[in-house]
Amino acid sequence: MPFRIIRQNDIDGFSIVELAVVLAIIATLLAMSTISFNTWLVRHNVEAQVRQMVADFNEVRVRALTMKQRHSITLNANSYVFRSYDSEEEDLDTGGTIIPGGTRTVTYKLKKNSTADYAADVYEIDQRGTNASSVATIYLEYPGTTPGLNCIKLHTVRINPGNSATIGGTCNDK
Repeated sequence: MPFRIIRQNDIDGFSIVELAVVLAIIATLLAMSTISFNTWLVRHNVEAQVRQMVADFNEVRVRALTMKQRHSITLNANSYVFRSYDSEEEDLDTGGTIIPGGTRTVTYKLKKNSTADYAADVYEIDQRGTNASSVATIYLEYPGTTPGLNCIKLHTVRINPGNSATIGGTCNDK
């Protein structure tokens, strides 16, 4: 086999421009996937908080029905508390006993509407269900796009998750 002289022009490889184009494409794809992931993560966390709150509220409702004892849910901007009452005469605001494990902190702020946060608002639940005057809608304040579930509707006999296009808008509960 004869020897061949290799010249600089014969060496295969990539030019700096080709490498720069490939890196730009990879960076663009990475940025797009990061944005999508962050949007998905917020949506997942908001929906998880709504589902947890609905489960907690329903648990207290069932407890009130089965024990035939008054209970309450106290909503604050960053938490909610469950209490039980020994008598009908106990004051909802100052009486009652906090149920063990009945204080929950939330990630997304609880809102009444677009301007007002919850601040020690008490909702009574007795053996007949939620007090008719206690019917309310709870909105979650979150950054970004509208998640599938982002509000909770407290009805007299049921507690449902729902979706609202805006805080303070109609909560389309299921």
